[in-house]
Amino acid sequence: REPGKKKHKSSQLHTKFTITAEDTDAVVADDSPAVKFIEEIAGNMGLNIDVKGFLKGDTLYVSLEGKDVGSMIGKRGQTLDAVQYLASIVQNKNCDSHVRVIINAEKYREKREKTLQLLAKRLADKCIKSGKSVRLEPMNPYERKVIHSALQSNPKVTTRSEGVEPNRRVVIELKR
Repeated sequence: REPGKKKHKSSQLHTKFTITAEDTDAVVADDSPAVKFIEEIAGNMGLNIDVKGFLKGDTLYVSLEGKDVGSMIGKRGQTLDAVQYLASIVQNKNCDSHVRVIINAEKYREKREKTLQLLAKRLADKCIKSGKSVRLEPMNPYERKVIHSALQSNPKVTTRSEGVEPNRRVVIELKR
């Protein structure tokens, strides 16, 4: 632990997206380059957002909260993904070791994952009833993985990805 850094004392466990209360292995990292970068972006956009960073192992969890957080999420999380990508570049510039940066805005990522799981199940049922394959909208790799995982135990359908980034999409079809 760096001198002057306080351990984060709070009382929930961390998810794969967020450090929450009582994760005693997490170290407050509000002065990290990625956090400063995100604060600067929010400030330049005139957004009222509280940015907090916590380092656990080789992952920097950045939490965004506030009334203007929707502007940082964007349509289907695209702005959040873009800011996360840029923050990762800023965080790892001129560094020997790589730090993974995960930005979550008011638990958006957990909510989006749940929505995608429900969508997958609903569209699988549609595919089973109609007998026709279903093509989803283009998604990023993580969101496609959520769809594939949600349906991998379904004995009646199979999934595959088709297309080329950024227009790669999941196709749900009946098992033969």
